[in-house]
Amino acid sequence: MHALVTQIHPLVQIRRNRSLPVPGTVLVRVGQKVIPTEILAETNVPSQHYLVDVFRSLGMKNTTEAEKLVNRKIGDQLDKQDIIAETGGFFSRVIRAPMPGKIVAIKNGQVLLETDSHKITVQSGLTGSVVEVIKDRGAVVETNGMLIQGVWGNERIGFGPFLVDADAIEKELTPASLSITLRGAVIAAAFCTQEESLITAGSLPVGGLILGSMNPELISCAMKQNFPIVLLEGFGQNGINDLAKNLLLSNSKREISIHAAKWDRFTGNRPEVVVSLPAEGESYREVAEFASGQAVRVHANPYSGRVGWIQNIISGLASLPNGLRTTAAAIKFQNNESAIIPLINLDIIDIENRFLGKTE
Repeated sequence: MHALVTQIHPLVQIRRNRSLPVPGTVLVRVGQKVIPTEILAETNVPSQHYLVDVFRSLGMKNTTEAEKLVNRKIGDQLDKQDIIAETGGFFSRVIRAPMPGKIVAIKNGQVLLETDSHKITVQSGLTGSVVEVIKDRGAVVETNGMLIQGVWGNERIGFGPFLVDADAIEKELTPASLSITLRGAVIAAAFCTQEESLITAGSLPVGGLILGSMNPELISCAMKQNFPIVLLEGFGQNGINDLAKNLLLSNSKREISIHAAKWDRFTGNRPEVVVSLPAEGESYREVAEFASGQAVRVHANPYSGRVGWIQNIISGLASLPNGLRTTAAAIKFQNNESAIIPLINLDIIDIENRFLGKTE
């Protein structure tokens, strides 16, 4: 059975395709160094339109005659009350623009005005180099370094020095744990249950926040913050898994990037934490087959967030305590506790089991 590989890797080659959903202008070139908040491409997207019906307003006999009276062309920018069409003659009748806008279509005796638009951009999301330009859309950015993938993000991007210690990363984020010395820094904590904690972090402001988990009631508050927030385990009060925790602690005081993207299972885009390093990383793998000896993470209660090793894949269908029968594996945790876990509730975090070491 193929399984999702969640990257919790000390040194891997990271290559990310960043592109606009519609054509726009690319602002970078191949070989250019970029930071996480660097805008790679941008475009304006229409958000409001207004239809001016020349044919009906002037009472014309057919649409062709109505279009002949339009004295503007597609692409013209109009101010309010600018003339769009007129009959001419001594008793000329005039059609004026009801509001400022740009003509985007003239058809069937009607003029379509684009009256408002908004800019959309695509950012790098990590510190790296542009290795490819995607025409009219964006670019491919590459780097090597530590990569930790999460399960939820508040759709913000940021970076800063990573200030963390072994004590803070094990505890809840509280207003009392936040001080002015953390301004601009990326910080980490086990979990967050208080809205006040997020608001205090935003008032400093911090450069980013890495959590094991968060109370789901804080989603609305988290989405309003201007700094990126990434959950590595999910919602609740689960701390950061041991492998990710040790990697984060080993990168303390280095610059860390946070791309708190929404997890899109169709495209594979997901929230990520990256530390770029001056070394060549291993190849990136998104999926792998479950196999004995692999380190895996459980993402369902009562073992949610726990890291263990596959002792063996159970042949056929395993019977669970709740009476269900499904494909499962025998998992051994670090405290020598064992459990039968459905494969669907596991993701692989160490394919060849090199970072955590094998258990007996």
